[in-house]
Amino acid sequence: MAIFYFFGPDGAGKTTLVKNLSLKLQESHRIKLSWMRGSHTLTSFLAKLLSRLSFFQGSDNPYYRIRIPEKLKGLWQFLEFVSAIPVIINRFIFPSLIGYWIIADRYSIDLEVWISMTTKDPSFLTKFPARVLTALAQKANAKFYVKADIDTLRNRTRSLPYPEEQIISYDKLAQLVGAATIDTTNKSAKDALACVLETLERDYRIA
Repeated sequence: MAIFYFFGPDGAGKTTLVKNLSLKLQESHRIKLSWMRGSHTLTSFLAKLLSRLSFFQGSDNPYYRIRIPEKLKGLWQFLEFVSAIPVIINRFIFPSLIGYWIIADRYSIDLEVWISMTTKDPSFLTKFPARVLTALAQKANAKFYVKADIDTLRNRTRSLPYPEEQIISYDKLAQLVGAATIDTTNKSAKDALACVLETLERDYRIA
């Protein structure tokens, strides 16, 4: 089982790193690029329906333009977690078990942050579903927290609704899972990839 996981806020450079690393490793390994965030399966379907009801309309979930009322947040968070399980199995766990090296551009920690941000509930990160998602991230063979300063993130993407809150959550979770940090603020794509390859060879014996 081999999963190399890149996580962090929008605009940090994860996708570029993942693509460049896959090109490097596919010369000698079966590589599969995988991605997830939220909402998935059941919650995706429900969010589309709820977006038609004025009671649920809002900007907390930028994909579906919905807002979850306070009394329903716990239920929605659980549904987000349960709805992601088939995605986790099909995109990450099963392919890795049959011999693919999974390079993940977003995975379980990104889902944690997504649920916390779209329900406006930082305490979600301490709840049971979040602890399960953190444990999944810890099982990854290599974990890279890709970040940049806020000004850089805003220059790279104009659609960040809450970069400060995202970064606070990601900082805490990166420390919790022991991720290597790649700060791309003043790094070219080539230099960022070199840092990743150096870490893989030094800490994980992967050349």
